[in-house]
Amino acid sequence: GIPVMGHLGLTPQSINKFGSYKVRARAVEEQSRLLSDVKLLEESGCFSVVLEKIPWQLAKQATESTCIPTIGIGAGNHCDGQVLVVNDMLGLCKDFQPRFVRRYAELADVISGAAQKYTDDVRCRDFPSNTESYDLSWNGG
Repeated sequence: GIPVMGHLGLTPQSINKFGSYKVRARAVEEQSRLLSDVKLLEESGCFSVVLEKIPWQLAKQATESTCIPTIGIGAGNHCDGQVLVVNDMLGLCKDFQPRFVRRYAELADVISGAAQKYTDDVRCRDFPSNTESYDLSWNGG
C-alpha cells in the first residue's frame, strides 16, 4: 500500500474552506471532531498524523489518545515530533513569521547580498575569472 500521513487542524490546502490562517479547534465541537478524526486516521491505517496550529492542550490529548506518532507544527511540545517549514526556520522571508516559528537564522539578507554580489561580479566581468574558467591547455577532469 501507499504510506499515508494524516493532517489535522489548520490545513493550508483547505484555506478557502476555513477563510483564514487562525488557530483551529478552539470551539468544543471542533475539538471533539479533531479527536475523533485522529482515531479515524489511525483506524484507516495512517502511519502518523500532523497536528497543525491547534491549542497545545488538544494536541496533548490527541497524542495520548492514539498509537500512531503525532507531529506538531504550532501545536505545542506534547506531540511525538516537531516540524517547521525550512524557509520560516531559516528566516528566508522577513515579512512572515507565525507565532509558532522559531527563527534559527536570518538568511534573507545574506542570500540577497550574495545574489547582488554575484550580479555585480558578472556585470563587471569579474566572474568568472581565469582560474574559474577552462582553457585549451587544461588537462583536468
